Amino acid sequence: MGFISVDEAIRVLRKGRKDDQWFEAASFLIDRASPEVTLMLEVGRELERKERADNGKQLSRHPYKVWGLVFLGALALAGSAGYIGWLITRSIGVTC
Repeated sequence: MGFISVDEAIRVLRKGRKDDQWFEAASFLIDRASPEVTLMLEVGRELERKERADNGKQLSRHPYKVWGLVFLGALALAGSAGYIGWLITRSIGVTC
C-alpha cells in the first residue's frame, strides 16, 4: 500500500514497529523530508556508527589483562581448594 499523505504515514509510525507498514511509512516520510531533516538523519547515523566503533575499541583494548586476571583468580581458587583438602585429610589422619 502506498501512502497518500504524511498524516497517514505518521499514524502508522505511531502504532509502532509491530505494524507491517512501519518501514514503508518511515521510507515515505524520509523521502519527503526537507534537506535539514535529511541532514539531521545523516548526522544521527554517523554518530551512531562512531559510538559503535568506540564501544568496540573499548571492549578489545585490554583483553589479555582480563584473561590474566581470570587465570589468576582460577589459580587462587584451585590453590585454596587444594589447601582445604590437604587440611581435611590431615585432620582425619589420611596419608598418601
